[in-house]
Amino acid sequence: MTRLLRFSIALFAELALCASLNFFDDWTLEEMPEKFVVAGLLCGLAYFAAVRSFPVQLSARAQRRIFWGAVIALRLVALPLVPGDDFWRYQWEGKIQHAGFNPYVNAPDDPALAPVRAEFPNWPKINHRDFQTIYPPGVELLFAGMSQISDSPLSYKLLFAAADIATIAVLLRVFRGAHVPSRAPFGASPNGLNVSPVASPYENAAWYALNPLVVYSFAGSAHFDSLMILPMVAGILFLVRIETETDSRRKWWLALAASAAFGIAISIKIVPVFLLLCCVFALRQRAITLVVSGAIPLLLSLLYGYPKIPIWDSLRRFAHVTRLNDLFWWLIEETIWPNPHQKNYHYNIILLIAVAVVSLLAWWNWKRAMLWVLGTVLILSPVLHPWYCTWILPLATWRRAFAWHVLSVTLFSYYLFWNERIFVLPWHSEPWLRVIIIGPPIAAAIQIGLTRREISNV
Repeated sequence: MTRLLRFSIALFAELALCASLNFFDDWTLEEMPEKFVVAGLLCGLAYFAAVRSFPVQLSARAQRRIFWGAVIALRLVALPLVPGDDFWRYQWEGKIQHAGFNPYVNAPDDPALAPVRAEFPNWPKINHRDFQTIYPPGVELLFAGMSQISDSPLSYKLLFAAADIATIAVLLRVFRGAHVPSRAPFGASPNGLNVSPVASPYENAAWYALNPLVVYSFAGSAHFDSLMILPMVAGILFLVRIETETDSRRKWWLALAASAAFGIAISIKIVPVFLLLCCVFALRQRAITLVVSGAIPLLLSLLYGYPKIPIWDSLRRFAHVTRLNDLFWWLIEETIWPNPHQKNYHYNIILLIAVAVVSLLAWWNWKRAMLWVLGTVLILSPVLHPWYCTWILPLATWRRAFAWHVLSVTLFSYYLFWNERIFVLPWHSEPWLRVIIIGPPIAAAIQIGLTRREISNV
């Protein structure tokens, strides 16, 4: 069987399985979450078969057409899916801003919002109604703007999917600028990878672009994280270009552009703040430009009354009490450090310290450090929703850390939480579910590590 034929069969299977999710997205019916998860896991298997068979033997033009055709087709079949629970919060916070209320002051169950609730039929679907917004001001401005344009979930999905597609385009530029090989192990190049003259940027980027969790998270369930990932990856591209630029003035402009990109990303979701120490090592004497990374979210915060209104306080309180599907702390609690009240304050402190330590230990290779830092955040986070994994997937694709792609597929099992009858305690992960989610990525990481060691010894 030719490589193109294998790829075509696998891609068709992924498209069909991704489309089949539309039959299983009504989670008010008890049996639907299980069927959704099975379809998602099978979609992941088809995805692995497709990316492993990408037709690199074709011309660059043919590869480009196949690549972008697959990217767009996958997102089109996901658009009709029912949006995730968070979407109704996006709509709500845009509505109340349009009505003159501040989402950092008024929680959804605030009595003052009764008139707005009466005109918002999806209000019961909003989660955590006793919390003010936990989102940064950049995305709140977006919600306010979208509320005046359209109430349709499709409009939001098209925006988030467009940002996702733009991220793929930027990632392709990162691959071209960094000379990343197709299947090379870690080596001695500036990127930590061996250079191959036959590398295909489309084959490499397919690991992110065709990932079913990426497709579902943005085009399907309408999570806005793609709006954060796009400027974050753009910032990484600017950092890469600094290394190859020879003109000093242009290096300063690229440093400023990178800092601004990270500032925009932080204004959408606070996650990229964990990468700023890595940016210091990448920029070196130009690290002063990172002032812009803090200035952008700070200036946007002023629009919502900061510092008089503590707009970050709700996020702090939410992070201290929210707990679900963590990768690491459950094991510590079951063995040496019980946490009967399920509080997260000490875990968040440990996470911050670990991020700083990892950044410092890998100061000599900022690219590898960024992957390790985001990996540390996901592993030590007290909460791991599936779409959180999309944060690391562009870097995991660039650095060829395939265990994270395996995790992105097994995380479809998370949606079993919507069928509470299969758990002893609702929304409380059990050992069998942890094995399904964590076991395959660990096995993949071990297998990849052993393979790379064998190759390096040849």
